[in-house]
Amino acid sequence: MDKRFLILANGEWGADAGRRLQPLLATSDVVIATDGALDRACEHGIAVHTHIGDMDSISNPEDLESRYPGMEILRYPAEKDWTDLELAIDWALERTPASIRIYGATGGRIDHTLANLSLLEKGLHSGVPMQLIAGRETVQLIQGDLLLDEAQIGDRVSLLPVSLFSTVTTRGLQYALHGEKLFRGKARGLSNVVTATPVRIGLESGILAVIHAQVSRQRTEPS
Repeated sequence: MDKRFLILANGEWGADAGRRLQPLLATSDVVIATDGALDRACEHGIAVHTHIGDMDSISNPEDLESRYPGMEILRYPAEKDWTDLELAIDWALERTPASIRIYGATGGRIDHTLANLSLLEKGLHSGVPMQLIAGRETVQLIQGDLLLDEAQIGDRVSLLPVSLFSTVTTRGLQYALHGEKLFRGKARGLSNVVTATPVRIGLESGILAVIHAQVSRQRTEPS
């Protein structure tokens, strides 16, 4: 299909979710909501194409078809081996998307957050770019080179190995790496700073989690 998918999960959305979601919605072709995230989407006036879940956290699940005519509804039993988010990711991957972005999959329970982060490996193994977005931060896993074209000077970038170690080269970060090894269980790659754009990350070996945090910028009015 080569379409861009946005998955809305039922974790923390944040007080400014409406503003954060605007650019994501504008650049997405298919919007999926998992279970109770449909209620939040409705509150923000977001049109959802597909709803996936076991219906244990959404209001009035019995009349979804009448409340949301035209929306595809995929119901699953509460006793299952997959989370609603994993079902949504698998459903999207089956459609050969150009990319998958996930919003609202962190916060609350630590076990849920860690499990959701681990689901990014599904995109890595399928060759589909996948990002998890939480507020001003994005997380993605890479096995090759990455251009962080949205990074701006002053932003924070953390590089955390998922494999035992990752061999990394960087450009545009304050603490540069030149084919050096970052090891899992050590914090050397934490909290680097963008000093030049574009930021490039080259990965010679291993699997690396790249966390990009936008820094709040104040607008300066002309005097």
